[in-house]
Amino acid sequence: MEILRLKELMIQKGMSREDLANKVGVSMTTISNINSEKNLPTIHLLLQIAETLNVDIREMFVPTKGTAISQLEVEEVKDFLKRSLKILEFEK
Repeated sequence: MEILRLKELMIQKGMSREDLANKVGVSMTTISNINSEKNLPTIHLLLQIAETLNVDIREMFVPTKGTAISQLEVEEVKDFLKRSLKILEFEK
C-alpha cells in the first residue's frame, strides 16, 4: 500500500509532475521520488504540496470523504510521519 496519495491527487487535480514541481519549487525528480516513496518529503514540503493541490493535508494520506481506514493504514501513516520528523530534526 502506498502511504502517500500524491499521484492520485495529482491526477484528480489535473496537475503534472512538472506543474507541481514548479509551483512548490522543487525538481520533477523530487516529485517523482516522493510519488514512488524513494524519498520522504519534509513536513514543510508536504504542507506546500497539499496547499498547491488545494487539499487538506490529511487527504495526502487517506481519503477523508466516506472512506473508513484500517488500523494498519493508521499505523503506516504514523510510521511515515515519524520518519519524516526524524529527517526534519536531522536537517536542523
